[in-house]
Amino acid sequence: MRRPPRFLLARYSHHLVALLVVALVASSCGSSVVAVKVGNSTLDRDGVAALVAEMTGQPFDATIDAATTAGLVDRYVQYEALVDLLADYDVVATPEQRSTAQDRLLAAGVGPGDLSLPRLIGWQAALDLVEAGGPGVRAAYEAHVGLLSYELCTSHILVSAEDDAHAVIHLLDNGGDFAALAVSVSQDPGSGQAGGSLGCVSLGSFVPTFERAVLGALVEGRSLVGPVPSQFGFHVIRIDEVRTVDPVPFEALGRRASGALLQVAGLSREVQVDARYGVWDRAVGRVAPPAGPLAPALARLVS
Repeated sequence: MRRPPRFLLARYSHHLVALLVVALVASSCGSSVVAVKVGNSTLDRDGVAALVAEMTGQPFDATIDAATTAGLVDRYVQYEALVDLLADYDVVATPEQRSTAQDRLLAAGVGPGDLSLPRLIGWQAALDLVEAGGPGVRAAYEAHVGLLSYELCTSHILVSAEDDAHAVIHLLDNGGDFAALAVSVSQDPGSGQAGGSLGCVSLGSFVPTFERAVLGALVEGRSLVGPVPSQFGFHVIRIDEVRTVDPVPFEALGRRASGALLQVAGLSREVQVDARYGVWDRAVGRVAPPAGPLAPALARLVS
């Protein structure tokens, strides 16, 4: 479950294309109802419809499933949060920096006629500015570094389906024993046999979505958080102990700077999402589709 996190989109062109091929310019004549808000950035309903239509190549109607819509809105939230955070510290890309970002995107395989290109340029330029450092980026990090100044002392239960993770949470909320559930249903054989325990480790030891959820739960004073997606499945995470550590100095971040600023942005921005487009979980830091019915998942887990 542990691996080095991937931060800089331009260095992972396949990851960039998967995450960023989205059109997000809201129609000036569309609905005035705010559907998604990330700091000072908003999309109205027409903007969300345009986002989904361009990403899927289909009109936004009943044929577009809720998971697809929630996933696209989630990607918008993650990167607009970073842009909004940097703007608070007067870190805004110049025309020259935007041109450099465009060149990187085109080299990574984004087509010059792609209607999402202007938005992607803004996101890539923000990541480039973080990578370059500078006083504004440093100030943004140092103002919020307390959000990251923790050691992660956790246990988890890993399952393959999101509905199964909801079922695990339901069982725990109704008196289920975490360690016993980890032994019986967790798909992580190492920690599962230890009652789910992962011990205490420093930031950077787990995948970014796992770490973001733990940090978000700490901010909210929660000891249980999930479902948390990763390439391994869906995690239900328990915080076993709260340990603060000395902040990592900005100059020591190196290639971790982009990941750190993305985490800070997601933890510090105000986010609102209209329920028709997904459910914003502030602790997990994710826009998720509504949960499915619990009965089938519970039957799988307890059978």
